Amino acid sequence: MNTDRWILVMIIVTSIIFLIKFVPLQKLRDAVIIFLSLQMLTWPLGLIAVEKKWIEYPVQLLPNENQTNKSSLLFEYFLFPLLAILFSLYYPKYKNKMVIVLYYLIITGIFTILEVVIERYTDLVQYHTWRWYWTFISVLIVLFINHSYYSWYKKELVAVSKVNYE
Repeated sequence: MNTDRWILVMIIVTSIIFLIKFVPLQKLRDAVIIFLSLQMLTWPLGLIAVEKKWIEYPVQLLPNENQTNKSSLLFEYFLFPLLAILFSLYYPKYKNKMVIVLYYLIITGIFTILEVVIERYTDLVQYHTWRWYWTFISVLIVLFINHSYYSWYKKELVAVSKVNYE
């Protein structure tokens, strides 16, 4: 196994540890909703970026199983959804707008910096016409949409649970 595949495995192991450590058991259902709703967004968006040849993922964790869909199995279906789970579960909803804006910018910035470092020093990601600011903008927008959906879902869930069925 080459170095890039080891990096992929280490990212997965680290992500699983983060999930176990930072997702409370009572929030597991919320985490699943966040995870699946983000995948619903990232799958078509990631596929468009790869099919348009804006970005490429030369080293895949499962290269033989991922012949048709050349997007990153790790990024689109695992790492980004994990980030969204942590983002939404620890969202500072009772803080002022400036704290919330900084929260979005810091989380998105960290994710973008990690991708740029991975792109520069490994073969896991190759930018063709893609630039770091497209990652920043797309992650920011997708996190906003996903968190808005999660907030709506939670509000509706609370409203339904308060209904008196007598």
